[in-house]
This record gives sequence, structure tokens and C-alpha cells, in this order.
Amino acid sequence: MLRNTIWNLLGEGLPMLAALLSIPLLVGGIGLERFGALTLVWALLGWLMVLDLGLARALIQTVAERRGRRDGAGVAGIVRPALALMGLVGVAGGAVVAAASGPLAGWLAHGSALVAGELRTTLFIVAAIVPVALVSAALRGVLEAHQEFRRVNLVKMTVGVLNYLSPVAVLPFTDSLAAVIAAIAAGRLAGAAAYGWLCLRVVPGLASRPRGPREPLRPLFTLGAWMTLNNLLGPLMTYADRFVLAGLVPVAAVAFYTTPFELVVRLLFIPAALSGVLFPTAAGLFRQEPAALRRILDLGVAAIAGVFLPVLAAAVLLGGPALDLWLGPAFAAQGGPVLAVLALGVLFNAMAYVPYALIHGTGRMDVTAWLQLAELPVYLGALWLLVGAYGPLGAAIAWTARTGVDLLLLLLLFGRLAPGTAPAAGRLALAVTAVGGLAAAGLAVGGGEGLLLLAAGILPGLALAGRRLWASGRGLLAAAIPGVGAGAGSGVGAGAASRGGDIGDPVPR
Repeated sequence: MLRNTIWNLLGEGLPMLAALLSIPLLVGGIGLERFGALTLVWALLGWLMVLDLGLARALIQTVAERRGRRDGAGVAGIVRPALALMGLVGVAGGAVVAAASGPLAGWLAHGSALVAGELRTTLFIVAAIVPVALVSAALRGVLEAHQEFRRVNLVKMTVGVLNYLSPVAVLPFTDSLAAVIAAIAAGRLAGAAAYGWLCLRVVPGLASRPRGPREPLRPLFTLGAWMTLNNLLGPLMTYADRFVLAGLVPVAAVAFYTTPFELVVRLLFIPAALSGVLFPTAAGLFRQEPAALRRILDLGVAAIAGVFLPVLAAAVLLGGPALDLWLGPAFAAQGGPVLAVLALGVLFNAMAYVPYALIHGTGRMDVTAWLQLAELPVYLGALWLLVGAYGPLGAAIAWTARTGVDLLLLLLLFGRLAPGTAPAAGRLALAVTAVGGLAAAGLAVGGGEGLLLLAAGILPGLALAGRRLWASGRGLLAAAIPGVGAGAGSGVGAGAASRGGDIGDPVPR
């Protein structure tokens, strides 16, 4: 699990580094107008991925579950029609983009004659990318279901880096926006080909003619529909605060909230990398070894807490001075308390990635969708009241309270869905309530007493997380080196050795 998470982090991090290096070169090479249009095209490509209708995520769950049942023929039978369907949806979506290229180019150009003509040609290239991108997402999902995270991220890193560096490569020859997008399209096509080749290796019979009755796609559509609803509700609750703030406080005050928010929320790529591993792992184990999910839940929450509890402490102790140095004392006075409260919310949100991914791994995407539907009106009401009373700080309080309640409910729901996990989920819910309650009380009290309350929450939380991670590490070491860790008081080493591997790598490779 740790190894695969590190690969996911690399898959996200290297393209970000490539973006930092290439964007100044692109701005200088094609000019601000064309670069602005390029960012809009990137955004359009990202938005068009909603056309997958949640099927890529549903495919991960279905394939991992069948793989857990050792149903190799069933895997090929469900992957083949799913890929064909994703390709057809992509072709249809691309055709719509191509048909609307004229008015769409005019709208994106915002009256700029310089880029309007180039954008129309560019949109035809985008139309060709859409089916490639959707099929790539499905192929990547099949590989993730087979725990092929190293190979997936090697391809993902390459395509992500090419997404930013290939446009730079064409600058010595032309500054045409169409040429820049064509270079990006070539990278996407190469990535799809690589994913396809890898899938042929891990799914026997994928390229052969299907035999026997066709696999029904209705369960896949059902999972995909619930996944789509989750994908729509999540961003809505994440960004609703901006719109409420804009309607109730001066525009200048909104920055006191959005700037700290963007600083801390960027760290959520860490639990996102972990959840990308947990989801197919849980899907593969749920039917065969449900008790393993308890250990995954315990270890996953401990790992996230071990990372984000220090982040909370740093935000409280150093956030104000850092904002003072960066943006001045006036901004620090308003944004510092907001940053501290949001850091607590990010701690809750990061830990919630674990039960959220595990619930989806059990195939119950509907549970999280209904939960978000129930939370939405309550959250919007609380947000409106708190922003009206406390401004940006009220928005931070509402967001943090929602993430805390969401985490507790996800833990309790997972305990009911996965057999044998209720005691562990209940203990974690109690620990979260204690640690989070003390931290919240410390932020509310402030001053020296507040710091003591904060420390009373953070330090025991770190001790509990460290104890669990240490026990897991000793178990992994005992499994790798016979005799190491024998006689440990907790008995973790012996248990890991007898299983041939601890929960750090729950699916035998």
C-alpha cells in the first residue's frame, strides 16, 4: 500500500514540476493571449472528462471485485464492452465539440481576433482527443484494479510531463496554438497506446473474440451513475462557500478566506494518492477477506493523521507570521485565524478520504451520494448564518464543521457496511471526536490556554498514529525478514509472518 501510494504521489508531483518549469517558457513563446486560450482548452479537456459518466471508477470496482473472486474470464468479458462504450461516448462527445467549434471558438477567444481563427482548428484537435482520453481513463482503471500502480504512474508521469513540455518543443518552429495542442494530443495518444499494451498483458483474452453470453453492463451503469452524482456533489459543497461569501461580504474580504483555503487544500493530493490505492484494494478484498478492511481502515487513518496533525500545529503556530511575511500584517490579522480553522478542516477531510474510498470499494457509491445529499442543505444553511455573523472566519468554521461531521458519519457507515469493521470504526470515531474536539476548543479559546488544549488534542493523536504505524512497520519487517520482530509485545510481527505479509501490502503480488 505504501509503495503504491508513493507511485501515485510521483504520478501527480512530476507533472506539477514540469508545469512550473514550462509555463514561463510557454508564456514567452506564444504570448499571453494564446497562453490564456491554452489554459481554457486545458480546462475544457478536463471538463469533458465528465462524459465518462463515472464508468472508469465503476470499472475499477467491478474488475477488482471479479479479480478477487479469481474470475479472469469475467474480467475480460466486462472490460471489452466497457472500452467500446467509452470509445463511442467519446466519439459522440468529440463530434459535439467539432460541430460547435465555430461559436465555441468565438466565446473562448473573447473577441480576440488573434486567437479566434486558431482556436477553431484547435477545437477540432480537442474533438479527436476526447475519445482517446476516455478510453485511456478506462484502461488506466483496469490496470489500477490489477494493482499495477507502478506501470500506471510511469505512463501517467510521462503523459503528464509531455502535456507541458511537448508544447515547448514546438516553439522553435511555430507559435501556433493548433500546433501546441497537436503536440499535447500526440502525448495523449501515446499514453493510450501504452495503457492498451499493458492491459493486453494483464487481462488474458481481452483481444480475443468473446465466447459465451455477453456480460450485462447494467450494474456498471448503476455504479457509474452514483459515482457521477458523487462527483457533482463533492465540488458543489467544496466551492459553495465562495458564492455565499461573495453575496454577503465585500469582495476584498473574500481573499481572506480563499487564499488560506487554497494554501491548505493543496495538501489533499496526499490522501488522494492513498485513496487511489485503497479503492481497488478494498474492492478486491471485500468478498474474500472483509476482516482485512478493518486493518486497512486503521492503518490508513493513522497514516493520514500522522501527516496532517503536524500540519495543523504548524498552521496554528506559524500560519499568522507566514502570512505576515508574505502578504502583510493586515492580511495576517484577518487570514491567520481562518488558516488555523481551515487546517483543522483539512485534517478531517484528509482522514475522510480513507473510509470514503473503502465504502466505494465495497460497491456502495450510493451511500456516499445520499450522505452528501443529506449534508448539502444543512451545510448551506449553516454557511449562510455563520458567514453573516463572522464573515470569512464563519465560512471556515462552517466548512470545518461539515468535514468533521462527514468524517464521523463515513466511519460509522463503513462500520455497518463491512463485516467485522464496526469496533475499529467506532474506536476511530471516538478518537476523532476527542482529538478534534480538543483542537476546536483550543482554536476557540486562543492564547496560552488555547495552545494547551490544542496540544492536548494533537500530541495524543500523534502518539496513537505513531504507535499504529510503528506496529505495522514491525509487521512488515517481520514478514520480509524471518525472525525479526519475534516476541513483540503486540504480536503484530508473528501475525504478519503467518499471513505472508501485513496490511501494508494486502493483496499478494
